[in-house]
Amino acid sequence: MQVTDKRIHQVKIELSVKECRNLRKAIDHYLTIYQQIDDPEKLYPAGDIDLDTLKAMSSHLELIETSSVVEEIG
Repeated sequence: MQVTDKRIHQVKIELSVKECRNLRKAIDHYLTIYQQIDDPEKLYPAGDIDLDTLKAMSSHLELIETSSVVEEIG
């Protein structure tokens, strides 16, 4: 998984399929909880959390989990 950030050009994180699944579940859980908070901006000021990036990351992790091709890192 590669993540682009405004401050860091590119970060490469190596995760097992199980770690991808766990991270995706944690992100999805956070997104669900965030939507249920009455005033999320009070707890998380605007700009601190980029929900679109988290949704994209979750989607990307799901693609990795369900892929039949595993890239060997060497």
